[in-house]
Amino acid sequence: MYIPREFKLFNQTIKVVYSRTLMDKEGFFAKWDYNKNKVILQQSTRKRPLTKEQIEGNLIHEATHAFLNMIGHDELSQDEVFVSSLSGLIHQFIMQVH
Repeated sequence: MYIPREFKLFNQTIKVVYSRTLMDKEGFFAKWDYNKNKVILQQSTRKRPLTKEQIEGNLIHEATHAFLNMIGHDELSQDEVFVSSLSGLIHQFIMQVH
């Protein structure tokens, strides 16, 4: 799967950027920044490199947060169990039809 530098949702550009310190600073490998229209991904830490599939899954997870925020379902976007389940299905579907 190709990881873009940006994508559009409702004609808004969402940037995809990489961080080397997200896990150290915030405790996770990916983040959707709603206020800045930005998905932040970390590829690895010194102790734990991520596979390409894990990074792709993280992008889709954060994009799912963005989808839900963009359609006005902020409360669902905050439900990590829901977002993880839905993004897992989306990722599986994309990998099968890719």
